[in-house]
Amino acid sequence: MRTLTIEGYIIGLFVFLNGMYVIAFPPAGDEPQGYAIIAIGIFIILATRHLVATMEKDEECPPLS
Repeated sequence: MRTLTIEGYIIGLFVFLNGMYVIAFPPAGDEPQGYAIIAIGIFIILATRHLVATMEKDEECPPLS
C-alpha cells in the first residue's frame, strides 16, 4: 500500500504542476483548462488517500465468516 500512496502522490503532484504550467505560460486563454487540470490533480491525491485509508481499514477488520 505504501507504493500505491507514493505513486498516487507523484502522479497527482505531476498533474497539479502541469496545470500550473498551463496557466503560467503562453498561449493566453488556456487558464480555464489549467484550472481544470489542477482540480484533477487534487482529486487524484484525495482519491488516493481515501483508497489507501479504506484498504488499511479493511485489513484491520477482516470479515467475519
